[in-house]
Amino acid sequence: MTTATRDMINSITEDIRQVLGIQGPIQNMDDVVYKLGGTIQDDFLCSDGTVSKEGRTFKIQVSPFQSQKRRRFTIAHELGHLFLHMGYLIDEELWDEQEDNIYHRSGSSEQEYQANEFAAAFLMPQDEYLKVMDENTINNRVDTLKIADYFNVSIEAASNRGKFLGYLRW
Repeated sequence: MTTATRDMINSITEDIRQVLGIQGPIQNMDDVVYKLGGTIQDDFLCSDGTVSKEGRTFKIQVSPFQSQKRRRFTIAHELGHLFLHMGYLIDEELWDEQEDNIYHRSGSSEQEYQANEFAAAFLMPQDEYLKVMDENTINNRVDTLKIADYFNVSIEAASNRGKFLGYLRW
């Protein structure tokens, strides 16, 4: 993924958070989906998650066999597909073309990387991440567990976010 694409995705997540009035860590991802007009359904048959168009709105299906942190990231990932690849509330023409498309959280395509970037940026905005990281750094040692706890994500997600932002080393 190019730096320009990553910057664009981060900008979109900031705009969505601002429109929804989200400040600080997101407490309930289900509430975010409902505010956007969508629904969430537990689906025992899906691997992690899917998103699909339902009339003028959307439905996210998530596997009940994942941790709460993984579920939050999965929902944010599906929102990434919704905005970036389906055009929901952004590109009406693209949205109108989505009648039979179902996006799955799987694989390693460019769209999957973009949806992961969206999820990370939506759950851990860059400015807030830097602030929390600075508060949890002692002697050049970053406590990624505290960052993960603050944003209610896995240590791996918090660590990867810091690496992609250039704050932490690979």
